[in-house]
Amino acid sequence: MPRRKNIRLRSELYNSGTHFVTITTKDRIRSFENGDVARSTIRVLIDLRDKHKFQLFSYCLMPDHFHALIRVADSDLDLSAICGRFKSLSTREFWLFGEGKLWHRGFYERIVSGEDAIYDCVKYIRQNPVKAGLADRWDKWPYYGEPDLEEWIT
Repeated sequence: MPRRKNIRLRSELYNSGTHFVTITTKDRIRSFENGDVARSTIRVLIDLRDKHKFQLFSYCLMPDHFHALIRVADSDLDLSAICGRFKSLSTREFWLFGEGKLWHRGFYERIVSGEDAIYDCVKYIRQNPVKAGLADRWDKWPYYGEPDLEEWIT
């Protein structure tokens, strides 16, 4: 079997900076239509942020994927470890309600630099549930948050 090409950046790039992250569910199954699964996944995310001190500027959990804008700078984990732990811990929570794999292998990310680019990512994340027809306004979507955005703005 051929070896998969590594699509990851050099490891030192995951230790700092701001990253736009997307993680999809396995086979794009709409696991987060179950409100209990969605709420427990958000709890895992917030607990992980509190424990490992990364900044979470914006996040949105959609029925079959997740977006976040994360700054790693002061964390004791790099971005790969943050995403890995999030996926692992949220899968354990998922198993309380279902079975099988929750997440697709890996995650997608890009480094975001500059105020305009960061704000564009926040706007994109905000509009996800609106464009999908899941909410009339971004601030009405129950699986959206901006825990550290105000800290960035001020």
